Amino acid sequence: MLDFLDKYNLIKGQTVFGVEIIFNTKEEFTLIALELSLNKTGIEVTRKFVGITLEELQKENKKNIPLYFSVGGKGVIHKKVKAEDNAKDQELLNQVLPNASMKDFYLQKSKIEGFESWVSVIRKDVLDNLIKKVTSLNLFGIQFYLGPFALENTIPLLDKINLLTSTHELIIENNSIIQLDSLGSVANGEEYNIEGEVINSHELIAFGTAFNHFVSSVKINLISADKIAEVKEEYLHKNKLMVVGFSIVAIFFIVVMVNLMVANSYEKTHNKLQYQVNSKQKYVVELTRLQQDLAIKEQFIQSSGVAMASKISYYTDQVALSIPESIQLNQLFVNPLAKRVNKAEDISFNYNSIKIKGTVSRSIELNNWVKSLKEYDWVAEINIISFIQDNFKTAGEFEIELKIN
Repeated sequence: MLDFLDKYNLIKGQTVFGVEIIFNTKEEFTLIALELSLNKTGIEVTRKFVGITLEELQKENKKNIPLYFSVGGKGVIHKKVKAEDNAKDQELLNQVLPNASMKDFYLQKSKIEGFESWVSVIRKDVLDNLIKKVTSLNLFGIQFYLGPFALENTIPLLDKINLLTSTHELIIENNSIIQLDSLGSVANGEEYNIEGEVINSHELIAFGTAFNHFVSSVKINLISADKIAEVKEEYLHKNKLMVVGFSIVAIFFIVVMVNLMVANSYEKTHNKLQYQVNSKQKYVVELTRLQQDLAIKEQFIQSSGVAMASKISYYTDQVALSIPESIQLNQLFVNPLAKRVNKAEDISFNYNSIKIKGTVSRSIELNNWVKSLKEYDWVAEINIISFIQDNFKTAGEFEIELKIN
């Protein structure tokens, strides 16, 4: 899962140990280690160790930096052979050690050109013991090479036709090792400048081995060992878990911070609006009261009939024009009160009604006027509510009511 991340330096790591193991006997070996780090300006050597043990290297490797190993010395055999690219490992082994079995050996193939390749072999029990020891010390040995062929990506940087390493003299042609001569012992003395880094001959293989962490090998068919693959997978999964875990935590942190900022913004807006609401509350109360008053007055207007379409002014004009000289009007009520006003009750009116009060010298003249009013088509009914006259010499007081159609 997430294998596509393996190629990124964040997962692979930006610091690596290149370690050369030189077997002096089956059980004893010399160890040379270089620490390479990738920074903004390029790759640089940050630490060097010569002649230390794996236990000491483990103490120096507190950050669990991955280790790339090149194994050489006694017990490691190299031979140039001719074979097809698809030749099986057993066929290649037979050219190096006739009648040997792949059950007993690890094999590495390094392509030269044409049909030529270097075949390197080592007994499984020797390399397995080394891998077991590396693993027991919790060192992440994620790649193992045999001999000096880990220099594949370093040779183009040197531009040399022959190189001295810790144990071999190499003849170079077309950026490939075409001849390999053993020096018989660990050599020392030659220096090489690699992009500004001065590397001693005995450090060269360790440097080239570590360099392959940043630039993958293409000519070498590496040793196939389950334990190596398991350690490499464990290392990459550990880094992926850490990177993905931190990424998830970072994402959640960002989400939480965004939510907090949004919530804070909403809270500020809410507080501002709440303050505005509180400050305008008295206007809301006043508006409610005014709306209630308006509703009462509208109801009053509706119930009074004033809002209804009518011809009251026309009727009153007609009444005024019809009054004879002997009659004097004192009061005229349009839609008069049905009863006296009581604070405990709603005001009620007699709609479509006109009440008239006045004085007249003789009752006959009031009767004649009433008759004339009945002739109007808008008058439905006329009632004489009262007529009071003490004697013929004084005017009588009357009250009549007109019902309108």
